[in-house]
Formats: sequence, C-alpha cells, structure tokens
Amino acid sequence: DDSLQFYKLSYEHTKYWPILSDGNLVFMANGELAYASSYGDSTVLPPFEKYYAGGARSVRGYEAASLGPRDELDDPLGGNARGVGNLELIFPAPFADNSDSVRLSLFLDGGTVYDTENGESVTAEELRYSTGLSMRWITPVGALNFTWANALNDKAGDETESFQFTLGAPF
Repeated sequence: DDSLQFYKLSYEHTKYWPILSDGNLVFMANGELAYASSYGDSTVLPPFEKYYAGGARSVRGYEAASLGPRDELDDPLGGNARGVGNLELIFPAPFADNSDSVRLSLFLDGGTVYDTENGESVTAEELRYSTGLSMRWITPVGALNFTWANALNDKAGDETESFQFTLGAPF
C-alpha cells in the first residue's frame, strides 16, 4: 500500500477587546497551535503537509516560511509542530480622518515550527519575536496590508524582512 497515513490537529483563536467605547482603539490577541504526525506504515510527514512560520501571515519581520529546522543547504524544512501568537493594538490612521477603511496597528508577534518527529525538542529558545507597525487598507479589490517590522531576537541564519506587503486577510 503506497498511501500516506498522517493526521493533523490545529487550534486557532482570535479575540478582539474594544478599549474605547467608540471602537477606535482595539486590542487583538491571536494564537495558533498545530501538530501533525505520521502513523501506520508511514514513517514521516509528507513535505507538502508540514507547517511553516515566518512572514506577513504569522511572524512578521521574518521571511515567509523561513523559521524552524533547516537542511544542510540552510533551506527551511518545515516541521510537524507550530506555535504562533500575535498581539495588536489597532487604531485609526491620523492621516485618514473618519475613514473606516484604513487602520494602523502596533504589533508583537512570536512563534516558530519544530520537527519533533526527528527528535527536536520544543523549547522556548527557538521562538522568534518581532514588533512593528502595520497598516491595513480595505479597498474594492481586497485588504492591502503594509508592515514595517523589526525582528527582536533573530539569530545567525535567520532571514529577516523589514517591509512586507500582502493582499487579503492578515491571518
């Protein structure tokens, strides 16, 4: 039998708390935990089913899919366990008075992926953090997200990006 046997479990939760009654200052917390593993005759998780972290949709300030284990060529391998968290303080843009389509946020992101199937331990030392400013602009073609980020604890070999742009939802 050539079929792949694996399972994936994930939990994500996002919560918004209005700080001001008019809704112009909002605190947001987002967290995600995910785990996958092979079973039966399969001995490894297929590469296309692995988790990745880094980039505008997880840990801003790091290149997309760049966090976690790497191969001998220093390319990201992904992993079978992922933890990501995001905190944001969302507020109106001072240059777009009375606009419901433009919002700024100050953020703190953290997370990484682990490969526990190959014996890697889940440790806090591997977590990467970033902070910065994000602008979300809702347009007729979708949400445009511009991010200026600073990696707080990058290590040798980490791929960082100060500016990131996405079209679509932030997470």
